[in-house]
Amino acid sequence: MENWLSDWQTDVALAGCGSCDWLYVLPPSRLPECCPHCGAAALAALDETANKPVYTHPPELVLPFQVDSRQAQQKLLAFAKSAWFAPADLRGERLNGRLQPLYLPLWLVDADVQAQWQAEMGFDYQVVSHQEEYQNNRWHTRQVKETRIRWEPRVGTLQRHYDNQVAPALEEQAAIEKQVGRFDRQSARPYQPDVLTRAFARLPNRPPDDAFPDAQIALMQAARDECRQAAAANHIRQYHWQPHFTNTHWTQLLYPIYTTYYMDDNGKTHTLTIHGQTGRLVGRRLASMKKARRGSLAIGAVAAALFIVSFILLLAGLVYEVALAMAGLLFVVAVVTAVAAFIPILVAWYLNHHSK
Repeated sequence: MENWLSDWQTDVALAGCGSCDWLYVLPPSRLPECCPHCGAAALAALDETANKPVYTHPPELVLPFQVDSRQAQQKLLAFAKSAWFAPADLRGERLNGRLQPLYLPLWLVDADVQAQWQAEMGFDYQVVSHQEEYQNNRWHTRQVKETRIRWEPRVGTLQRHYDNQVAPALEEQAAIEKQVGRFDRQSARPYQPDVLTRAFARLPNRPPDDAFPDAQIALMQAARDECRQAAAANHIRQYHWQPHFTNTHWTQLLYPIYTTYYMDDNGKTHTLTIHGQTGRLVGRRLASMKKARRGSLAIGAVAAALFIVSFILLLAGLVYEVALAMAGLLFVVAVVTAVAAFIPILVAWYLNHHSK
């Protein structure tokens, strides 16, 4: 049976995560300890014939990284340094050592569309009215302009060609886009095998047939906007069409991100993601409750020592009056210190419950 990996025109292997079921094409020598997506398990090498994915073809277009690895590492160093009570594993050098460039797939769809459509078109118009106001012991008339919308029914036919309408190649596309943000596709280049020298490529889990309903939504939105423009309308609603699609062409585009991870006090893995174009870093910055408790215990120990000293001075105050004043002052300091002992735990709790 033909080895489909040869279509990628470079030495790559197939690997998968047993936890999140993501499949990757990657250099054979770069099998990571944890999945770049979920971080829950190590990737396992898979037989490309026995475990053939739903879509195996290489991409046609690739968005290059505009943030290089050095810039990504600097962002991770700043992320680690800014973490309060950081877990032992949340260190800049460890994050950088696990940094992995990764390409994710997206579909671009071209199609010829013929359709009958109907909609309500909205046209803005202004209404001038007058309001009476009583000010300074007299009535004043004020002119008020109000923008309203006049809705009119429209029907028509559509015969158009649309290029590069976006459809998801991953089931997780909406969540990824919400977390990381969108990508500028203007810098896309034809696929070259050397892009996988260091980077991994995620394989689509939604082939064209499965993603076509989403493509239809994108095509309908494009058609809807054109119908509104053709009617010279400001708004459109209740758009319905009966489309017929021909000459459909699918292009796989890879877009770039970086991923890395750290482990919390309980050994749970948390992934961090960097947008490959903008450098935006997203991921939870957790605090270590163990460190916070140690900090609270240390401050509490100081408070206890101050209480003991203030008690000793209180006893000494029975003989020396000046010691009594010092005991009172030291007792106040001890109370403030005891209250401050709760701050590390409260700060860590707040950070962990409000981190995104």
